[in-house]
Amino acid sequence: MKSEVNRKIAVEILEDPLLLKLAALAKKENIRLFLVGGYLRDLFLGSPRKDYDLALPKESAPLISLIEDILQLHFFRVGKEEMDTTTYRVIKGDISLDLTFLVGQTLETDLRRRDFTINAMAFSLRDETFHSIETSLDDIEEKLIRLVSDQSIDQDPLRMLRAIRYLCTLPGFRLDSDLQKEIRLKREMIWRVPGERIKMELDQILLSPQPALGVNTLYDLNLLLTLFPELKGLKGLGQSKHHHLTALSHTLLMIEKITWALEWVASKEKRVFLNQEDRLCLYYAALFHDIGKADTYSQDERGRVHFYHHEAFSCLAAGQIMERLRFSNSMKQRILRLIEKHMRIHNLSRETRETALKRLVNQIGDETPLLVIHTLADKEASRGILSIQDDEVEENHSLKLMDLFDQKGIVHPSPLITGHDVMALGYPSGPKVGHILNFIKGKQIEGEIKSREEALDLLKKEFGIEPHL
Repeated sequence: MKSEVNRKIAVEILEDPLLLKLAALAKKENIRLFLVGGYLRDLFLGSPRKDYDLALPKESAPLISLIEDILQLHFFRVGKEEMDTTTYRVIKGDISLDLTFLVGQTLETDLRRRDFTINAMAFSLRDETFHSIETSLDDIEEKLIRLVSDQSIDQDPLRMLRAIRYLCTLPGFRLDSDLQKEIRLKREMIWRVPGERIKMELDQILLSPQPALGVNTLYDLNLLLTLFPELKGLKGLGQSKHHHLTALSHTLLMIEKITWALEWVASKEKRVFLNQEDRLCLYYAALFHDIGKADTYSQDERGRVHFYHHEAFSCLAAGQIMERLRFSNSMKQRILRLIEKHMRIHNLSRETRETALKRLVNQIGDETPLLVIHTLADKEASRGILSIQDDEVEENHSLKLMDLFDQKGIVHPSPLITGHDVMALGYPSGPKVGHILNFIKGKQIEGEIKSREEALDLLKKEFGIEPHL
């Protein structure tokens, strides 16, 4: 059986031009160079293979430059040498290649220190031989994500999140029951891991084909509230008649409904093009948008529940979380903007005029499609009596906002006049000039004026009397 497996994968591996070059180099230079982990797993699963993980003994480090030459690529180094986490990495197009050093004196020792049995495999490019621990192939066949040892999480607590990432990205796989127990028991260890590494795994979970499965599994295994203790106040928190769920259950359902919202918009022949950062902004904003409700809960004399200004409190807590996880400033600002504005469409009435919708699109700007998707997902995760009554209003406004977003001159209107035009009337440089320019821009967005001449006429009519200086 082993020789049959060896022959089968050797043929497939050496059909890969990149690996064929590396195998030739390994034989020529007598390098113990191994293909390890995910590439082999995906080979057995019949999945596309774009990520290459290689390993070699540390004493062979000087030969890394030969590998760079033969592949005509240049590695950059990540990780810390003193912690034996050094990785030489190259990313080119849709191909990713990682090169690490073997841990321990033997290949068997290295495989025993890997994360999951489905990854504890290696193929010697020098000898064309396959190696694995006992249960690797069985667990791939059983679609089971199992720890290699009971020390695996202690060696790298990030493996808790990686297990859930695999659950979301490997179709039909499940988590071993002992792995689930280990995660529940050792969840606090996650904070031994730098915030940026945590975020990288969370990003992959949210970008996976099953983000809702990932978030719900994080919650079921007690990791979600460990990572985001700010969410604890939402657990069991009752809401108004717009909601049929408690605040935390609503948040979890909203993650699922983002897919529904995207499909609903597409069914109305509205196209929303989302890159990876757009998707991450949507999911993180959904996760954090109601955190402030725990601090703003109140009831009036009639027993009605309110969360006045919870958006501001949510922004404050979300900002702290994103600092902790080392979000980029640009992504942080986009997420905070969605959270800050997430009630704007909900609060529109049936009588809201198109001019007001145009102003809203201008204020929200390029984030308008994301706010629409956020609103629709939020609405669909809120099936209270009052929410259902507002469905048609919110859906109609959302579609209209998408139409307006596609119109030229609303999101980024070209200025019809400048501050010099205002100051020519006698106004000194200062906030008043900005106020006047915003007034003119508002009329332009609403469609009341369309040319510079019309703008100058309106300027003189409204502000033409020389100010008292």
